[in-house]
Formats: sequence, C-alpha cells, structure tokens
Amino acid sequence: MRSMTGFGRGRASYQGYAVQVDLRSLNGRFREVRVRGLGEFPRLAALVEAQVLRAFERGTFEVHVRWDFEGEPHPKRLLFDVARRYHQQLSALQGELGLPDPPSLAHLLELGAFQEDPALEESLLVPLEQAIRLAVGEVQAQREREGAELRAALVREVNNLRALLVRAESQAPEAIHAAEARLRARLAELQVDPDPGRLAAELVLWAERGDVREELDRIQSHLGRLETLLDSPGPIGKELEFIAQELARETGTLSAKARSTALAQTALQMRLGVDRLREQGRNVE
Repeated sequence: MRSMTGFGRGRASYQGYAVQVDLRSLNGRFREVRVRGLGEFPRLAALVEAQVLRAFERGTFEVHVRWDFEGEPHPKRLLFDVARRYHQQLSALQGELGLPDPPSLAHLLELGAFQEDPALEESLLVPLEQAIRLAVGEVQAQREREGAELRAALVREVNNLRALLVRAESQAPEAIHAAEARLRARLAELQVDPDPGRLAAELVLWAERGDVREELDRIQSHLGRLETLLDSPGPIGKELEFIAQELARETGTLSAKARSTALAQTALQMRLGVDRLREQGRNVE
C-alpha cells in the first residue's frame, strides 16, 4: 500500500549543465502532472510527464525543473556575427552624420550582441532524465513509508468496526423485543385493549421495518472485502473509497432503523469509524 503524498528532489549534471528536479505528490482521484521550468522545451516537458505517469497510478504531481550552465542560471554568449554587422552599421552611421565618437563595445551590448545562450535539448536531456529518476525514486520511497502507516491506521479502524458489528448483532434482536415491550406497556398504561390479531399484525409489520439483519450482513461482507483489500499488492485507493462509501450507506441505514438507544449509539459509533476510514482512504494510491 502506498500513500499519495510525498516529495523528492533529484540533481544531475552533464557537459556543464546542472539540472534540479523537485517533485511533489498530492492527493488526487486521478493522475495529473504539471511541469514548470521547461516552457522553452515542450519535448522535454512531455518526457518528464511521461516518466511520472509511468511511475505512479494515482495522484496530482507538481514538477519544478531548474537548470544552469556552469553556475549561471541564464548563460550568455557574444554573437560575433551580429556584433560585426552592428559595428559596420554604426560605423557607417557615424561617418554619415559626422559623429565624433566611434562605436564602442557598450553600444554593441545595448543593441543585443550579448544574448542568453539557448540550451541545447540534447545537452539537457541526459541530466534531466537522471534528475527526474532520482526525484521519482524519493517520492516512491516516501509514499511506501506513509503507506505502511496508513495501512496500520486502516487495520485499527476495521478491527474497531468488527467489534462494533458484533455488539450491534447482539443488540438488534433485543431492540425489537424491548420496543415491543414498551408498546405493550404503553397500551396498558392507556388502558387500551386492542384486538390481539390486529396487534400481532402491527407488531410484525413494525418489526420488519426495524429489521437490520440485511444491513448487518452487508456490513460484514464489506469488512471482509476490505480486509482482503488491505493485504493486496498494487493500487487499492479507488476500491477502498468505494467500499467506504458503501459502509457509510449501510451504517446510516442501520442508525435510521435502530429500535433502541443502545443500538442507535452503536450505529453512531460505526458511522464515525467509517468516516475516519474514508478520510484515511482518500490518501491511498
């Protein structure tokens, strides 16, 4: 089991180019990758996205790429051909206008003869692949560690729900009998002598409406599947969320149909446990 949150950083260098990749993994129902820092190199951005998608099944991923050349974040170089052309044009203009000062290097720099050196994709490709691989490895390791902690928390919630289910199964029939006894006592208090056949029919109908055997059986089934799921390899987050949703539905119905205070309190505790389980499950890949 793996969580969906983590952070990793990878650094690599090649032929003077140094690349740093920061990868942040967040909760997400599907897979989404956002790459920043490679706007000039769409092909490299697509490569980074593909590597992240291959490594993970679920989550939102933010990738920040920083690079420099020999310590310069924006390396520059003198464009000699451009500088010569600018110098010729400025010299011709100086002679035509009769200006006293000849063109200088400062004039050439102001005109843009010294510009940022666009990195070659081939030069960035090697360190970028190494850096993203290191960052992905760190995130995977962190997600594994957090996944083990999540599994322990989920197992505790399942065991708690198991114990509450046993209690509810013992309280359910007692709740029906206690409710019937309360009804008969109330009729006696009001000195009402109902028709025995009609009373029996009403009690049967009322008991059927309060019968929670079906809900208890489904909760038992969902817990069994959940226990199996927690021992399964690979991504389980989506199915875990589905089972938690079904458990929430069944415990809600159990609470609504409870015919005694004790059973209602047990059902409420089960609902709270399912809510905690759902919250933990949202972070599982």
